[in-house]
Amino acid sequence: MDNSDRTVEKLFMKMEQKKDFLIDLIRSMPYDKYIQQPKPGHWSAGQAANHLYLSEKLSFAYLRKKMAYPDTIPPFHIKSWMGMIKLKIIMLRLIKARAPKTINMWEDQEVLHPNDLDRKWKDLRIELFDFVREKYPLFGSHLVYNHPVAGRLSMKQMITFFIDHIEHHTRQVKRILKEINAQK
Repeated sequence: MDNSDRTVEKLFMKMEQKKDFLIDLIRSMPYDKYIQQPKPGHWSAGQAANHLYLSEKLSFAYLRKKMAYPDTIPPFHIKSWMGMIKLKIIMLRLIKARAPKTINMWEDQEVLHPNDLDRKWKDLRIELFDFVREKYPLFGSHLVYNHPVAGRLSMKQMITFFIDHIEHHTRQVKRILKEINAQK
């Protein structure tokens, strides 16, 4: 295994730790609090967690589709780091961004029970990790992912975004839990 493979593996391990922390957090909540919106127009903890799962699921579907046409995948360009900087600013909550319709939890998206979410997310992660590990040697230096805000990103940048995205929504879930508990 070369260095780039180890880097991707380490990123996946970090991403998995972040997901496991979030799953443990939402499992610790009574179900009524998991689905309770802290204020009208604000996502519940369940909506935030399910948004993350949907985001990864649809991103993986895009990745598979894109890889079916490898000649359309552009090579890495330094410009992709500008997209990553934009995402970092958004994830730090310096700018608010709306979720795309397909993963916006106001669009009648299903909110899975924490146990179902964990099971489905684990299955998805196994598939995603195997896929990335298989394709990385050929496409690790290509812009295989197209983020709606950041634009084209590499596989490493995509995984880094997933990590930042989980951290962002974990902070949101903690705030939601604090707000709900303060309403007693």
